[in-house]
This record gives sequence, structure tokens and C-alpha cells, in this order.
Amino acid sequence: MSQQSASLDEVVRTSQIIAGALIAGVVMFAVIGVVAFGALSDDPSGMIVSLVGAVFAVMSIVMHRVVPSAIVRPVRSRGRSATSADELPGMYRTKLIIGLAILEGAAFFNIVAAIVEHNWWSLGIAGVLVFWMLTAFPTRTRIEHWIETQQLLSP
Repeated sequence: MSQQSASLDEVVRTSQIIAGALIAGVVMFAVIGVVAFGALSDDPSGMIVSLVGAVFAVMSIVMHRVVPSAIVRPVRSRGRSATSADELPGMYRTKLIIGLAILEGAAFFNIVAAIVEHNWWSLGIAGVLVFWMLTAFPTRTRIEHWIETQQLLSP
């Protein structure tokens, strides 16, 4: 196994652990919100926080697509030496963490909205955000494809 392959295996493994932990944190908080705080037990007691959470969810989905790429773009534009094959896996991991953290924050917000206002659809929005996080789950093939794309895009 080459040094580059071993490095990529490490990035794949750590990226999967990080993504899994972020997703598991949201799911566990949702379970706690439903079981311990009775997020779905009463009639809805308001709409303001839930509506803000819904808007925040939509904004976070857009930001999940834009912000990580905007962070990687300036590094990539510095030239081929700045985006060597050794640095690209780490850039992918950074991009992944930022993107998932954006979605995680919106999911937590919607779970809190469900706990506070007892709107079932706030938990549904959190579920959609968790699903969106799952679609970004890192695989070796996905990371290799991203690295190849970045190498083609570098000046």
C-alpha cells in the first residue's frame, strides 16, 4: 500500500467517524426530545420558533452547498502546489465537517422548536436534515472522485 493510499484510508475512516458522530448526535437529541421532554405530547403551543426553524432549515440546505465550496475555492485557486494530492484529502474533510455542522445546527434548532412548541412538523424538518446529512456521508469513492475533480479544476 502506498503512502498516499494509506493517507486516503485514514481520511476516509476519520471522515466517516466524524459524519457518523454528527448524525448520531442529532438523532439522540431527537429521541431525548421526544421521550424525556414530550416534544409530541401536547397540543401545539405556538408557531414562531417552529417557523424560524423551518426558514433556518431552508437556509442551511443552501449554505451546506455554498459555504464549504467557497472555503475550498480560494485554497484551490492558489495554484497546483497549494492543492497537492497530499492536501486534498484534508481539504475534503474540512469541507465535510463545515457542511455537516451547518445542517446539524439547523436540525438541533428544529428539535428545540419541537420541544418548546410541540409541533410535529419541526421534528419532520429535523428528519429531512438528518437525511440530507446521510446523503453527504463520505465514502472512499466519493472522496476519490472529489479529489480527482479538484485536481482537474486546479490551474
